[in-house]
Amino acid sequence: MTTMTMPAGGAPASGDGKKRKDGLFPLRQRTGTAAFHLSKDAVGFGYEDLEKLSERQAVQFLAEASWGSSKVMPCAHCSTIDEHYWSAKELRWKCKCCGKRFSVTSGTVLADHKLPLPKILKLVFSWANGASGKPALQLRRDWNVAYRTVFTLIHKMREGLLRGYNTGALCGVLEMDGADMNGRRYREKRNKPLGGGSAGKPKIPEHLLKPKLEVDPETGEILGPPKPPKFDKTAKQHPDRRLLLVMRQRGKSHGKGAVATRVAIALREATHTVVAMATKFASAESRIMSDEDPAYSSFWKLFAKHDTINHSKTYALPGGINNNQAESFNWRMRRSVEGIYLSPSNKYLADYAAESAWREDTRRLSTGDKLRHLLKAVFGVGLSQWWRGYGQGRHRMEELLIEGPQEAKTRGKPKGWRQKLPR
Repeated sequence: MTTMTMPAGGAPASGDGKKRKDGLFPLRQRTGTAAFHLSKDAVGFGYEDLEKLSERQAVQFLAEASWGSSKVMPCAHCSTIDEHYWSAKELRWKCKCCGKRFSVTSGTVLADHKLPLPKILKLVFSWANGASGKPALQLRRDWNVAYRTVFTLIHKMREGLLRGYNTGALCGVLEMDGADMNGRRYREKRNKPLGGGSAGKPKIPEHLLKPKLEVDPETGEILGPPKPPKFDKTAKQHPDRRLLLVMRQRGKSHGKGAVATRVAIALREATHTVVAMATKFASAESRIMSDEDPAYSSFWKLFAKHDTINHSKTYALPGGINNNQAESFNWRMRRSVEGIYLSPSNKYLADYAAESAWREDTRRLSTGDKLRHLLKAVFGVGLSQWWRGYGQGRHRMEELLIEGPQEAKTRGKPKGWRQKLPR
């Protein structure tokens, strides 16, 4: 059995400081995140505080979250920064330069909103506090709003995170990895036993078995080497399968995990996709750690240093060489996709990945700071490009890939579809 090792001079294998003697996998090191969530510093803001907000106080809260002040702000029309004229009756400002009026949501993803601002804050706060996410259907039940309304609202939040948070280069020690998302052949598994009971042990598919040598049946001569286990892997994959590429920056504090995350969606884990991801989000002075996939082989000449780890032998190497933070994010993203949002479409997979990246990076913020952080990131991207007019049929028609946007496969009914009524 392969023994998993820990880095030399690193943390002990188990949380109590004792190494395991049974030869099993080492226990995960405790990072203190659970202790933070149970502390009073994690819950400095709640629903009771939002219940007390009037419409005017909600406007001031949004102004301070997005602009840092409820008195000095930029005009939504001419961008002039000044103490503009405030109208308490209209809950709007009048620009001292161009004379036009604007509200706290003018020129933002929440422009032309229909719901009252206090209710929007409650919906966003409830969604942001989900540990790994919260589906729109649950928010609809909790707050008694139309499904399309809450679906559009939280997707505007995801758009703001994708355009306003998942940007900028990282520098330092970076971990990178890829993981398969979507594309599961569920039609082949539906209504079929998955093992257990009297059905017997399920048969392993032929393409997953170890290949055999090709031997001449007459002479017994070996004709050639067998095909590798992953030969023709791309041809066997589901066409809807996508790859999540993630890059995480390690923090300076030992044992506190990653501090910044960048994500992208690709068709496959190939050299051109991982290089495009790395050159977009990593500076040339960075040290990158990845697994031994051949796609990362050119990193040594693009960055200051490139270290690899063979996961079939160990989790980490001496000197802290591992990509466990990236692996951890992939696991949480898969749990969110399969267990909470129930296989979102490929068209919006990048949006969901940006949401998961934001949740990981703000895991140690209090509830109030997390809400303000979200509003500041979302309000800084301007008007919504993909969700304005969604209810009127104006939808985004492409999925956002690191290779470039491509036309997305829709999940709705085909154009011209009409229900057949019974005779």
